[in-house]
Amino acid sequence: MDRKRILRKQTIKEAAIISSVIAFLSKIVGYVRDMLTAKYFGTSPQMDAFEVALIIPNMILGLFATGAQTIIIRLYGEKKEEKKEKILVNQIFFIYSIVLMVLTLLLILFSPFFVKIVASGFTSLRLSYASNFVKVLAIFGYLNVSSGFLTGVFQAEKQFLYPALTGLIANIVIPIAIVLLTPSIGIYSRVLGQDFFGLVYFLMLFSFLFFRWKFFRIYNLKNIDWPLIKEFTNLMLPAVVVSGLSVLYQIIDKTVASYLPYGAIASLSYAQTVFLIPYSLIALSITTAVYPTLSQHAISNSSKDYMQLFKKAFFVLVFVNIPFTVFFVVWAPAIVRVIFQRGAFNEQSALLTQANVSMYSLGLLGISLADLFRRSFFSFKDTKTPMRISLVSVFLNLVLDIVFAKFMGAPGIALATTLVTYVSLVQYILYGRGKNYFERDFINYLAKETGKGLLSGLVIGVLAYFMNFFIPLKEHALKVFFVSIGFGAILFIIYVVIGLLLKGEIFKIALNYTLNFLSKVKTSLGGKK
Repeated sequence: MDRKRILRKQTIKEAAIISSVIAFLSKIVGYVRDMLTAKYFGTSPQMDAFEVALIIPNMILGLFATGAQTIIIRLYGEKKEEKKEKILVNQIFFIYSIVLMVLTLLLILFSPFFVKIVASGFTSLRLSYASNFVKVLAIFGYLNVSSGFLTGVFQAEKQFLYPALTGLIANIVIPIAIVLLTPSIGIYSRVLGQDFFGLVYFLMLFSFLFFRWKFFRIYNLKNIDWPLIKEFTNLMLPAVVVSGLSVLYQIIDKTVASYLPYGAIASLSYAQTVFLIPYSLIALSITTAVYPTLSQHAISNSSKDYMQLFKKAFFVLVFVNIPFTVFFVVWAPAIVRVIFQRGAFNEQSALLTQANVSMYSLGLLGISLADLFRRSFFSFKDTKTPMRISLVSVFLNLVLDIVFAKFMGAPGIALATTLVTYVSLVQYILYGRGKNYFERDFINYLAKETGKGLLSGLVIGVLAYFMNFFIPLKEHALKVFFVSIGFGAILFIIYVVIGLLLKGEIFKIALNYTLNFLSKVKTSLGGKK
């Protein structure tokens, strides 16, 4: 792999490799962060307050991050042909920075109000903590939006290495802050660590764009291209709503959970951290890597190339997520034991968290495929349809959360979120067919092949259930980890063999893609050209 080129632009495979490898390293850092958080703060009222407070900046400010990042990629490709890409970036960054500063100030001034909206069940201690945390985390919210926008610029240039590496470096700040500051300021070490992370991440991204690529030098404020700003805003607003509604899922979950006993909110957050490991490590890396190229194919009307790339991404996501779903659902006790169970995170915390992990993990395949379809709609400059889908899903999530929480407690909230994920996926498929983004035969073909994958997954699911009795949960976490890994490797081989016997196209394509992927990694690490 050309080391000079990888510092500039990357192909889809290179981007997937970079995203996956650095995501893996980030998960290690994240594991250390969550392990320290669980050790020092467990499922205490302060942690409930922190989890709620962290959502609020994402609700008010962070919802702009994904929308801005997604749309700038789509428009950047068009404006680059017209030599207007720097004007687009510079002027949008300036105007929206002012808007976001105003929102940040409002967030700080009215933090108790927002806490009561998100967690109406909070009283006294948790309410006080959460309100104070929001004031501090508002800064992180502003920096997070700005960093999301800047990351979109990098990805539009097909440069995935630097923003991914920067995020990894910035993530290290949080565990350092917890270790150094907890003895003196307690839970505020976790809060300030989040702000420090946001600051380091933003400064590193901004500095690269400013010094290396010469962005943000000239704003030409006397001649702001308002039609260009308007086009960006019109496309972004529905995407912002989609982002906001995805955050609203979490808000609804935590609002309902705030009426449950102490620890419900924290356990849901710990469970989300676990079940999102394969999503962020593999699925998100793939959808992020293919999106700029999907957008290029949409711009050039290359329908054949578009569908070929979409099919490959779809099959790889199915191939990977089915076994991960089995492992995380069936072996949730072992996973929670390895990652969290120490210090203030006691056996009661583990029991609650592992039930949530199982319920959330059932939605792994749904959330991954829905993300691919959502990006596909965005590549066609269709941001309104995902907004409509999200509105339906949010309403359904609210209803199911209330109903399931009444009978199942916190795990019912996790299960409700999973069901809504699949409802969203079905909506994307139906709308995509209705708008002729995808032909009926193409959708039927994907469904047929996915069925073969699910059948293979069902077989290893049964085997995993019986293997579960041989995992020594009472032993040291390392022993639990290695036994689980060994069993998992055996089951994965069985999964692939069954899929190949069923002549599943998913397994052929995904296996070929995986082998090429590993070959690229080996070449990259070995320094071969």
